[in-house]
Amino acid sequence: MDEDGHGMERWKGTDNVSRFGIKGSYGNEDVKAFVHLQVRAFADGDADKDAFEQRFFFGGFEGGFGKVTYGRMTNAYKFPGYALDPFYDLSRISSNGWFSGGGASYGLSSATNGFTDNALQYFSPNLNGFKLVGGIAFDDSEDNNQLAYLAGGSYSANGFTFGGVYADNPEKKVVYPNIAADGDAIRAYATYKGKGWKAGASYENIDVKGGPDNVNYFYLTGTAMLEEAKTDLSLSLGLVDDGAAEGLGITGGAFYNILDNAQIYAMASYADLDSDYTPYVLSVGAIYNFKYTVN
Repeated sequence: MDEDGHGMERWKGTDNVSRFGIKGSYGNEDVKAFVHLQVRAFADGDADKDAFEQRFFFGGFEGGFGKVTYGRMTNAYKFPGYALDPFYDLSRISSNGWFSGGGASYGLSSATNGFTDNALQYFSPNLNGFKLVGGIAFDDSEDNNQLAYLAGGSYSANGFTFGGVYADNPEKKVVYPNIAADGDAIRAYATYKGKGWKAGASYENIDVKGGPDNVNYFYLTGTAMLEEAKTDLSLSLGLVDDGAAEGLGITGGAFYNILDNAQIYAMASYADLDSDYTPYVLSVGAIYNFKYTVN
């Protein structure tokens, strides 16, 4: 990596995203209860943290009425950006305009990171292609609880999905992460999945925590899934029109499937920022996923 002005190391080895989780459910087709717990499991010897660090823990019910969740979770504003990003949590230029081994890629706002405590969300069932979501979350650190809310929806047909979501924080507290107190954010997004390829786009207008109001973020990404070559090729473009991360960035990567649940990858990421920084990151790595199911 090369980041003049930020004092970063030229070479760095890191465990980006080792995690351990448990999820379970009980019920039938009519109604089902579920829980999902996930922690970060640090494998990096330089990490001056606990062996297990909290990520999220939530539970709820789902059935013909839709799905209700409560706890610490990925909120419905963050999720569409997270789902779009093929480089999420890998070593590249991040949403803040310099190197990071975690969170969202450049072109997505920092509100595409973090988890929301004391969150209640409702997801409607599929209504002829339409799905709705609504939620509230509150900060309970003071006697006068601060309430935040969000609302959104999407429509899916013929491989396309179009959607939008709005989130609003209370006057004095940041409840939905990285949206300013007394600020709001809106995201519009679209995705398409065809045979052997997929693409997506996100637009955000957001009051940034600690920054200017109404920053616009643009993110475009595409992936070619070369089944015979066991390789996925991904590319993303990001544009930010104001604030500390203002500029234009590009990230590309190749992911080779050496096993059903294991990949090796190589990536390059570059940003041309209006602050005269031009950081770049070259990275190689490996990913392994595992699961064990008990019925």
